[in-house]
Amino acid sequence: MAETTRCETCDRTFKDADGLAAHNKAKHQELVPKEKKPIPVKKIRNWTIFIVIIGLIVLGVLALIPENNVKELNVDISRNSVNIPAGAVHWHPRLTIKIDGETVTIPTNIGINVGKIIDTQISGMRMSPTHTHETDGTIHLENNNPSKKPETLTLGYFFYVWNKQFSSSCIFEYCTDKGELKMYVNGEENTEFANYIMKDKDEITIEYISEED
Repeated sequence: MAETTRCETCDRTFKDADGLAAHNKAKHQELVPKEKKPIPVKKIRNWTIFIVIIGLIVLGVLALIPENNVKELNVDISRNSVNIPAGAVHWHPRLTIKIDGETVTIPTNIGINVGKIIDTQISGMRMSPTHTHETDGTIHLENNNPSKKPETLTLGYFFYVWNKQFSSSCIFEYCTDKGELKMYVNGEENTEFANYIMKDKDEITIEYISEED
């Protein structure tokens, strides 16, 4: 006698396994194992090419975006007679900026966790050797050997780190074609502007006064 096969779902019997398989396919689709179709190689290749192209486009766009603090540093210390210390410095000059009598707030964390101009690492934080922690105008000059990069002690370097314009003719967007720009160090007028090499406890004041119309 031929062996019969029973459907466990509806209790019907069939002469053989092929009959049961045909029954399950027709009546019980959930019992029929689904075949996994392989992903076409062409489709994988096309998606890979698409992702690579998108990645290259994104990188290209990012490369065109100007980074913070990458503007050109324009300082000239060749004629400065100040002796640059060879040992470590931790100085704190203070800067005050006044535009038409209004004091400009100098932000905290200038030069901290910045990009290309990182020159040192202090207490686990990535810093420029010229940076701020407070809003009172105190500039922190921390450098293990400034003689290797004396420009890092200049006032111009601080503005470079801040990514702001400063020279003998401009402070921010305010320029001498429409006003008067002066700088004072410890109460005395100073004409070095961006080239000035700061020293510990310096009191530096930059004043711009617009011309009256």
